[in-house]
Amino acid sequence: MKFFDVLPQLAENELLKRGVMTDELLYCVKADLDGEGGYVDVYITFTKDTLCILRGYEEYGKMKRGQKRKNLVSFTVSGYDEYPIDSIEEMFVDRYANSARLMIKDKSGKEFPIARFSLGFADKFEKFSQRVNCTAKNEPIDDRLLEGVKTHCPTCGEPYPDPNRPVCPRCVDRRSVFKRLLSMFGEFKGAVFLILLTIVLSNVFAVLSPIFGSQMLYDDVLAENGKYYGKILMIVMLIVGINIAGMIMRIISGIITSKVVPVVTHRLRVKIFSSMQRLSLDFFTSKQTGSLMSRVDRDSQNIYWFFTDIVPYGLTNVVKIVGIAVIMLTISPLLSLGIILTISVIEIVQHQFYKSQRKLYRKYDVAMRSANSVLSDVMNGQRVVKAFAREDREIERYRVKNTDAFLINSRINSRIANTIPVIWTFYRIVNKLVFCLGAVLVIKGHILFGALSALISYTEMAMDPINFFTWIGDRWAKCMDAASRMFEIMDALPTVKEDEHPVHMENMRGDIELKNVSFEYEAGHPIIKNVSFKVQAGHMFGIVGKTGAGKSTIINLMARLYDVTGGEITIDGVPIRKIAFDDLRRNIGIVSQETFLFIGSIADNIRYANPDATMEEVIEAAKSANAHEFITKLPEGYNTKVGEGGISLSGGEKQRISIARAIIQKPNILILDEATASMDTRTERKIQAAIDNLKQGRTIISIAHRLSTLRDADMLCVIENGELKEMGTHDKLIKEKGKYFELYKLQSEALQFINE
Repeated sequence: MKFFDVLPQLAENELLKRGVMTDELLYCVKADLDGEGGYVDVYITFTKDTLCILRGYEEYGKMKRGQKRKNLVSFTVSGYDEYPIDSIEEMFVDRYANSARLMIKDKSGKEFPIARFSLGFADKFEKFSQRVNCTAKNEPIDDRLLEGVKTHCPTCGEPYPDPNRPVCPRCVDRRSVFKRLLSMFGEFKGAVFLILLTIVLSNVFAVLSPIFGSQMLYDDVLAENGKYYGKILMIVMLIVGINIAGMIMRIISGIITSKVVPVVTHRLRVKIFSSMQRLSLDFFTSKQTGSLMSRVDRDSQNIYWFFTDIVPYGLTNVVKIVGIAVIMLTISPLLSLGIILTISVIEIVQHQFYKSQRKLYRKYDVAMRSANSVLSDVMNGQRVVKAFAREDREIERYRVKNTDAFLINSRINSRIANTIPVIWTFYRIVNKLVFCLGAVLVIKGHILFGALSALISYTEMAMDPINFFTWIGDRWAKCMDAASRMFEIMDALPTVKEDEHPVHMENMRGDIELKNVSFEYEAGHPIIKNVSFKVQAGHMFGIVGKTGAGKSTIINLMARLYDVTGGEITIDGVPIRKIAFDDLRRNIGIVSQETFLFIGSIADNIRYANPDATMEEVIEAAKSANAHEFITKLPEGYNTKVGEGGISLSGGEKQRISIARAIIQKPNILILDEATASMDTRTERKIQAAIDNLKQGRTIISIAHRLSTLRDADMLCVIENGELKEMGTHDKLIKEKGKYFELYKLQSEALQFINE
C-alpha cells in the first residue's frame, strides 16, 4: 500500500482483529470527521473485496530529536464498518463551501456519507474514490501519475504544506542548507583548499606576532638577562617578516576568493532561473513578480556577500580565537581562564539573542518582498493608475507596506542597539580587571612584563573575533533564509511533467478529443466539469460562451499548460500526457488575448517561436497577420525596438505581431484566444481573411466574443459555467434556439442599438 495516507501500526492491528487481511490493502486515506461531522480519526481503506472504515481517537507522544515520526501511543476504536466492494455503485466527493463529504452510493441507489474532511484534501479523496470505483468495476488502475509523489515528511510524518515541494519547514536543518551551499563549490576543491590554507597560515602569523613583538622583545631582547639581549635588529626583521608573510597569505586568499565566489553565485542565479523555467504555469500565476525577482537578485547577492565576507572572516576568526586561547593559557592560565570564561558567556548571550532575531529577519524579508511587489505592480500599471487618478491610493498602499517593513527593521536595530553595547561594556570591564590583576602579578614577580604585554595584546586581538561573532548570526540568518528560499524554487516540482517515456510526434494531424475532462485550479472550485467533444483535423472549431465560462481554460488544457484533474485529452489518438513537450509546443501555436512583447526588435519578437527564420519568412508572417503595413511605417521598420525603452505600440499592433509570431512557427494546430479582441472592425476583417488562408492543412481552435467571426467555423461549442451546453454549426445552433441563439441575439441587438 503506497497511497495516499500512512496506516499506523496500531490501526492496522485493529483491522487484523476484525479479520481484515492487511497485506492485501490497496489504498488508504485519513479524514478527521465522521459522516455526521463529529471529530474523530477516520481511516478508510480497501482490499479487492472489502471497503473498511475504522474510526477512533489517536494519542501521540512527544517526538524526540532524530525520531522518524511522532510516536502513536494509543488508538481507541470508536466504530468500525465494512462494505463489500461489489455492493458499491459509486464512491464520490460531495463538496460544500469549506468542507466536503466522502459519499457512497450502493446498488439500490441509496447515498450516505462515510467521512468529512477539509476542502483542501478533496483532490486526494477524489483520486481515492476513482480507485474504489475502478476496483468495483474490475477496471485497471493507472498509478503512474502518483509514482514519485511525496506527500508526507519522512521525519515527522506530517503532510508537506506544498505537495509540489517535498520540504518540511518543521524539520529543515539550517546546517544541511549550509552544507548544500558548500557542495556547490565541489568542482573548485583545489581553489577552496588554497583559500583555507592561506587563511590558516595568515592567521597563524597574526597570532604569533604578539609573541615576538611583545613577549620576546621585552623579556628576551630588552631585558639584560634575556636570551637574545641586544639583538634588536633580529627581532625587528622577524616581526617584519611575519607581518609580510601574513599579508601575502591574505592577498592570495582574497584573489582566489574573488575569482571563485562570483562564478558560484553566477551559476546559482542561472540554476534558480532555469529551475523557474522548468516549473509549470501555475507556479507563476500564484507568485508576484517582485517576489520572484528578489529571489534571483537580492537573495543570490546575500549569498555572494556571505561567501566573500562571512566565510573567509569566519574561518579567520575561528583560527585566531583558538590560537589566542592556546597561547594565552601557556602564558598565564589564571588570567586566561577569566578571559575565556568571559568570551564564553558573551557567545552564549549573543547566540540566544540572534536566535530570536532570525524570526524578525524573516518577517522583514516578507515585508520587503510585499513592498517590492506593490512597487512592481504600480510601475507596470502606471497607465491604469493615471487613467483612474489613483496616485494617492497607490502612494498610501506603498506607504503602508513600507511602514510595515520600517517598523520591523526599527525593532531589529533597536534590539541590536540595546544589546551589543552592553556586551562590549561587559568585555571592556573584564579586560581592565585582567590588566589590573596582571599588573599586581608583575609586581609580585609571578609574571614578566613582556608576558603581560603579550597577554594584553591578545585580549585586544580577541576583540575582533568577538565583534565578528556578535553579528555573524545576523548575516548567517539572512544567508540561510535566502538560500532556503532559492532552494525552495530549485526543489519545486512542476505540476505538468513530461512522461518518462514520451511519444514523439513530428507532425500532428490535429485530431483532438476531450473525454470527460474536468479541471480545477484550487481544490473544491471546479472550472471545467465533465466536458467531452472532438475536433477534426483541418477543421476550424469555435468555442463560445460568456466571460468566465471556462473557454480559455479549455485551450490551456489542450496546449497542456495545465493538466486535467479528471478525464483525458488526446491528440491524434495519443493521450496528451504522453506526448513529448518539444513536439507538443512545436505543433501547437497560441495567440493569446494577453499580448506580450519582449525587449528587442519587432523582427526578434516575430521570430521568437522560430529563431532560425529568415527575414523573408518574418516579413511573410507579418503580411499574413496584416502587420507589414504599419511596421514599414515605423522609424526603423522591422528593427524598431519595442518593450522597455522602445516605442509604444497600440493594442491592435501588438496583437498583430503576436499573430505573426504564431504564424512563423508554422504549427499544425493554431489556437486563437480572442485574437482579434483589440482590433477595429476593418483590421479584424483583414485578420479574419488571413486566418482563412491559414486554415488550409491546419486545425484552428478559436475563441471569440464576437460570434460573427465564428460563423464560418466547421463546428461550434457553447460553454457555460464550465459545462458543454451545445454543439453544432452556426446554422444548426441558430435553428435550435438554445444558448448560442440567445448569445447571438443579444449581440445582434447590441450592434443594432449602437448603429442607431
